[in-house]
Amino acid sequence: MTQSLSELCWPVARLCEALQRLAHHSGMPGRSISRMPVPDACLRRGEQPLGPWIEAAATFLGFEAEPVGTRYAELPALLHRAGPALIQLPGEAEPRILVLLGERRGRLRVLGPDSKVEVIEWSALHGALCEDIEAPVRPSVEALLEQAQVPSRRRLQVRTLILGERLGTLWLDVGWLLRLPPGRAFRTQLRQARIHRQLAVLLAAHTTQYALGLLSWWLIGKGLLQGQVDRGWMLAWAMLLLTQVPVQMLAHQVSARLSVRAGGLLKQRLLAGALRMDVEQVRSQGAGQLLGRVLEADAFEAMALNGGLAGLLALLELLFAVAVLAAGVGPVPALLLFGWTALTLLGGWRCIKARQRWNDARVGMTNDLIERMVGHRTRLAQESRERWHDGEDHALEKYQRVSEHLDRREVLLTGLMPRGWLLLGMTGLALSLALGGTAPVTLAIGVGGVLLAWRAFNRLVMGLSALAESGSAWKQISSLFHAASRTEDAALPVLSTVSASASGPRGNDVLLEAQHLVFRYPERSTPVLDGCDVRVHRGEHVLLEGPSGGGKSTLGALLAGLRQPQSGLLLLNGLDRRTLGPDRWRDGVVAAPQFHENHVFSGTLAFNLLMSRTWPPKPEDLELATNVCEELGLGDLLARMPAGIMQIVGETGWQLSHGERSRLFIARALIQQADLLVLDESFAALDPETLRRCYQCVAARVPSLMVIAHP
Repeated sequence: MTQSLSELCWPVARLCEALQRLAHHSGMPGRSISRMPVPDACLRRGEQPLGPWIEAAATFLGFEAEPVGTRYAELPALLHRAGPALIQLPGEAEPRILVLLGERRGRLRVLGPDSKVEVIEWSALHGALCEDIEAPVRPSVEALLEQAQVPSRRRLQVRTLILGERLGTLWLDVGWLLRLPPGRAFRTQLRQARIHRQLAVLLAAHTTQYALGLLSWWLIGKGLLQGQVDRGWMLAWAMLLLTQVPVQMLAHQVSARLSVRAGGLLKQRLLAGALRMDVEQVRSQGAGQLLGRVLEADAFEAMALNGGLAGLLALLELLFAVAVLAAGVGPVPALLLFGWTALTLLGGWRCIKARQRWNDARVGMTNDLIERMVGHRTRLAQESRERWHDGEDHALEKYQRVSEHLDRREVLLTGLMPRGWLLLGMTGLALSLALGGTAPVTLAIGVGGVLLAWRAFNRLVMGLSALAESGSAWKQISSLFHAASRTEDAALPVLSTVSASASGPRGNDVLLEAQHLVFRYPERSTPVLDGCDVRVHRGEHVLLEGPSGGGKSTLGALLAGLRQPQSGLLLLNGLDRRTLGPDRWRDGVVAAPQFHENHVFSGTLAFNLLMSRTWPPKPEDLELATNVCEELGLGDLLARMPAGIMQIVGETGWQLSHGERSRLFIARALIQQADLLVLDESFAALDPETLRRCYQCVAARVPSLMVIAHP
């Protein structure tokens, strides 16, 4: 290393340039801009946190910057796998940012301000990050090492172990990891993950394996047919067979790595799509449809990857079979094989279409069954017994017809195509032998080519069957896949460092303002809100009352950004949602929706409370959650729980009462520490004394409040 870490750090004023250079060196496509937005002076002096600006800048440039931290004991593992990343070194007034490209051969590669790639030892970076927290305990550790007379050659190792034991649970904010957003084009994500390189290595390994196998059998076959088998021939044959072992191991390793990596990218995209689906679209679907998508996601991942790889390798094996037949017997068997392959692919396509029709019928019946199971109480009360099974016979008949059609297609594909080729190939070889002019060596090569193609057809039909099943699953999850590319807001036109909680123009105390809001549900012709105007000032506590169905909850959801108005103007601190972005809008306005739109997830109470924070939680986050719960009157609940705030709650854990759930929802919203809190019927399930206590807690912790309630 020719430079110190301080010389390799980028100044804060050039962070946007650093982000662009880091993305370029990491192979991440992003927006290229000639004029770099510069952080303001308060960020450069370290007076405000740098994270929101970096995350906004990364979003503006076309990728994501995810804050990352770790415990002291886990820092070495993080540094070894980090990159591309921005590392913030502690100390000094102005933030020091190190641009980390990644690890290579046990050393870290960083990009300096002069755009040159430098190499540093990971221990140097580890020491710089941990210098402040190690300083208080290092003298006692050194004294202990001297007292124990630890040899100098082992002192570093022992010092590291002791420091890890003493400081292992302390939390360190390391920096930001850069990655492509899950909604980017899937082809771009595969290319950035270097999936094409792994696929090329996999094909090369299988090609080498096939070539070695053919060469080994050609060698032993030629020796046997010519009577030249001796010790040298057998040794060469054995060496060729043994050489296939490491090649096959490499192929299996690359295949497993390829499946895990591609499957991980697919799951990330599906999860992002599930979180970005339109709220009204989710509400319009039943439990059966949502459950079906969850079940089909795993099926698609397994079938698509396995079927695709199996089909690709089968086609590669067929190419070898064509080459063997063309070289040994002549072009006629090779043309027959080519034609039979095309016929098999056609049969596979028809099987895929039949599988899709069968899956539509199956999913329809499954959705209907689950909907009937969920609503069985309403059905018993409102529907006559004579109409309980209307339409079931017709659905079963349709399912039987498409099942029989699918069975016929699959029998033809899996049973006829491989065996049909075996019969066709052997018949062609028999005719060649009957017509004469076929040498024994040529006949042996022809038989080998036919058998090789037969094995390839078996693998091909298995791959086509898996692709047929994955095609059916794809129809269920495609909406999730495409929803990941849906963005809530357009790209930020500027990079503003003004937070959502910043004051507006001097003399203006308006926090939130809505003008002429119009919102209409998809299934309704008349809007639930038409020309609605609202203005909330800083420090105000607003009570919103009205009859059921009057649009109170809809207005609260619009103000919190949970829904988007069809028209109208909505401003937070004088800025609209497009300018602020969804994350910073949520920093300004938070809502606690009604019970039917709020949930207690199966997990710890801390997880349910700290969903807006990073996970695992920091000690200060747990302390904040505990304090809020005690202020809301949940202290007795925490005392009763064996594990306290880490107790499992929800469907499989500790069951919460209606009032406890209400206060959990209030606490979850309070912990987000927004400027305006919207509580939708949150006090309805509380007795007067508990309501007074909860209101005092809310009033003390949020600057502005809107309470939605019935008159």
